[in-house]
Amino acid sequence: MEKIDPLKTAKELETFIKKTLNEEGIAGALIGVSGGIDSATSLTLAVRALGPEHVYPVLLPYGMLNTAGTSNAKLVISDLGIPKKHTRTVDIQPMTDSFFAYDKEIDAPRLGNVMARMRMAVLYDLAKKLNYLVIGTENKTEHRLGYYTRFGDEASDIEPLRNLYKTQVYALAAYLGVPEKILKSAPTAGLWEGQTDEGEFGFTYQVADAVLELHYDKKFSRQEIIKKGYDRKTVERIWWWIEKGELKDRLPYMDTEQIS
Repeated sequence: MEKIDPLKTAKELETFIKKTLNEEGIAGALIGVSGGIDSATSLTLAVRALGPEHVYPVLLPYGMLNTAGTSNAKLVISDLGIPKKHTRTVDIQPMTDSFFAYDKEIDAPRLGNVMARMRMAVLYDLAKKLNYLVIGTENKTEHRLGYYTRFGDEASDIEPLRNLYKTQVYALAAYLGVPEKILKSAPTAGLWEGQTDEGEFGFTYQVADAVLELHYDKKFSRQEIIKKGYDRKTVERIWWWIEKGELKDRLPYMDTEQIS
């Protein structure tokens, strides 16, 4: 995996955030903070770019699920000196549970998708109220693997981390001084008890990033990557996720032959 220059990357992303808001005539940015590495890094970049008075973090827990994430979110918000009056906590459990009044036979993935969409609905409603832009937290690894909910956690106005692989995000986060507790926590979307990203994947971010870099950046085929010594089953599993991600990128389908 190609290493980044954290100092250069941080400066470029801070400039990108500040320039975007200035060009749009927007006073500040709003961001959902989960307590994970990505939201902590995006939040830190936003505060460095705009100042703590112009950043509005929102915690969006589902009841008592993932209390460790909520604790980590509060930790990074406090460390960055963001005023308490600029922080909002919205429990999405009541609105999520009431949504499923029409169908009680739900499973964890469906519940997780609705949770992600409820969070984004709250964020955009608050952004409308404040006339702020929503800062996203999606990295290149998640996007390539389709590891997001359409119209949910992938919805945003600004995506500072989209061009960074997950392992590069970790390097940037360490440089930015993201709390060690967050750096060492297992990545999780916090959508059901015991859920972790790598547990869902069936492979680590480190391996995923290496394979994705070979395929997308260096144009290696699946078979060429396997020939380089990567475990065939792992590569096939990664490819299942890649194809899932490419499908999401192609949606929605449109009739390009329609007469205008």
